[in-house]
Amino acid sequence: MAKNPMQRKAQNSFLLGMLITLLITGLIIAFLILQLTKLTKDQQKAKSLLKQVYVVSQDIESGEPITGDKLTMKTVDGSTIPANALTTADLDDKVNVFDEDGNIIKKVEVISKIKLLQGTVLTSEMIAETGELAADLRKQEYNMFVIPSQLTTGQYVDVRLRLPNGKDYIVVSHKRITIPDYEGTLSTNTVSLNMSEIEILTLSCAIVESYKISGSLLYVNQYIEPGLQTAATATYIPDDDTINLIHRDPNCVEEARQALFRRNNDAANKTAVRNPINNGLNENSENATENAANALKEELQRAQEERQKYLESLGGVY
Repeated sequence: MAKNPMQRKAQNSFLLGMLITLLITGLIIAFLILQLTKLTKDQQKAKSLLKQVYVVSQDIESGEPITGDKLTMKTVDGSTIPANALTTADLDDKVNVFDEDGNIIKKVEVISKIKLLQGTVLTSEMIAETGELAADLRKQEYNMFVIPSQLTTGQYVDVRLRLPNGKDYIVVSHKRITIPDYEGTLSTNTVSLNMSEIEILTLSCAIVESYKISGSLLYVNQYIEPGLQTAATATYIPDDDTINLIHRDPNCVEEARQALFRRNNDAANKTAVRNPINNGLNENSENATENAANALKEELQRAQEERQKYLESLGGVY
């Protein structure tokens, strides 16, 4: 049966509406697909920019060693941080030296150049390598130095010998201080330093000579910004007996041994350093042995007192 014009018009309108609806729906779907594709690309791009970096988990003073317990890993947007932010791989390359097979053959100490506050993203510009941790490095305690009133653990110092005539020599340089802490009570006269074999022998000689020369002084002075300030050059030269001992000692690192020998073999420099010391020793020769013995006795007494404090801090009865 033939459709009347009104029916045909209604049917055409319906079909046109369906076509328009389908067209609009297609456009919407296409738009959503484009948006989803764009969102996916943006997410992939953002993910590609993510970077795992080291963030300081506690304040680190200038010159203080940077160790794993002071850092935490954090995933951040790489576009918001410096390009030289340190990743795990970056820091591993700084502190470890590998052989051809990827095995660690030695460690390198890393320190902070400046004071780092908690939450700081660590960058390569903030740290410095202080050299290989030598096999002959040992922790040594000393209780005969004159210590600055505000010296605290973590600061860097030079140990110096001052003679009665005003001559002043650097014995060992750029040493990080640790002050013994007994349950919150800091030692008033004892410090510990990480020392190489040559430094131990050299400082031992300086200690004995300071005991023998009345009016001499062994003291420490602090670096202002140890992370940025390089180590001072040692100027003290030990006596010939110590030099010979260092020459024979198989534990001494050869590079340090040669540096000391070069200083000792510079005749003008050796004369300038040793003559005032030898003159002081000669002037005090009559009482030198007694002075050294008395000073050593006091040193041992202080060491025993410090040991007793430590044992008592452990909570035992001794």
